[in-house]
Amino acid sequence: MTYKEAVFKAGYMRFRAIFLTSATTIAGLAPLIFEKSFQAQFLKPMAIAVAYGIGIATVLTLIVLPVILLVLNHIRVWWRHFWFGEIATNEAVEPAIRELKADNESE
Repeated sequence: MTYKEAVFKAGYMRFRAIFLTSATTIAGLAPLIFEKSFQAQFLKPMAIAVAYGIGIATVLTLIVLPVILLVLNHIRVWWRHFWFGEIATNEAVEPAIRELKADNESE
């Protein structure tokens, strides 16, 4: 499995859990957000802030973070080629893969 496939598959596998958790939390805050009573006016800003924060965190987790991972991996590949002159694969520059190889060689 390539690095891009692994990032895509991880996002796909966790999409439902992350999205449903966020959607139910925002839906749970909706009655407070749309309440018109005087007492609710004190809690309304907090509910709106929490709902927007969860919504933005969901977008960051599901879209922005995988894109950042792919860009950083591309930068690592470029840096390895620039600094050492070797053409490395996307998987070879990942710290977890290098650590596994080092553990296997030491045994």
